[in-house]
Amino acid sequence: MSVAMLIIASARDAPNSPIHLTLRTNRLESFQSTSDLETTELSYLFASIRVRARVTGSSGACAGMFFYHSDDQESDIEILTRDEHSTMRATNQPGVDPQGNIIPEASTQIPIPAPGGRANGSWTDWNEYQLDWLPGRSQWLINDIPTLNKTYSVPSQPSNFQLKMWSDGSSWPGNMTVGGLATLDIEWIDMAYNTSHDAAGASCKTVCRVDSIATTAVPQVAGGNLGAVRIGIVPAVLVGLVWAAVLFYNDL
Repeated sequence: MSVAMLIIASARDAPNSPIHLTLRTNRLESFQSTSDLETTELSYLFASIRVRARVTGSSGACAGMFFYHSDDQESDIEILTRDEHSTMRATNQPGVDPQGNIIPEASTQIPIPAPGGRANGSWTDWNEYQLDWLPGRSQWLINDIPTLNKTYSVPSQPSNFQLKMWSDGSSWPGNMTVGGLATLDIEWIDMAYNTSHDAAGASCKTVCRVDSIATTAVPQVAGGNLGAVRIGIVPAVLVGLVWAAVLFYNDL
């Protein structure tokens, strides 16, 4: 087990922050090391998450940014490093039926538009990924451009939010070559959310908005009853997140 798979790094090419969070996955001779970060809050019930991120490295990894309650109650932003750099996956689980057959409407491969609406964006560049989890509908946006709406298997149960950089050699991420390494870099995260209980709302003294704001990733005070949080990457502190150890996959 190695804490080196999850680090805070200098971000000389990230325009909004001098540092960023990096999650890594690395293929060794007999196992794959991965990294996973989860919120301690388990009661998100409908939310909008925005993540400024990029993915680099070897083929055979999956970068996941997702709401999770169970394997059948999950909504994902996923980037597969075996895919073309110009596409990502938008997925609501389950992806297979009880007989193991792929459910076509579960996962959709969508093009990544570059900032400003230009075609041929790439997940190796910094992009702003957004997932709106609404009652009966999931919506994905990239660089403020709507890319997909999905009504299949929209989660309806209280969930947490997770970041994961992983591989297990299966057909979904693919099999990484021994010595390979892939990374998920996070500059900032914005989340507007409801919860399934009153405790969080009762302790919230300030309500913010995350759209139509003066400075990207810096929410402004606003009215209404929707909570808001900025999970900023600061030295030695990850606000609202707890890293859940490095996982090891054997028998690759």
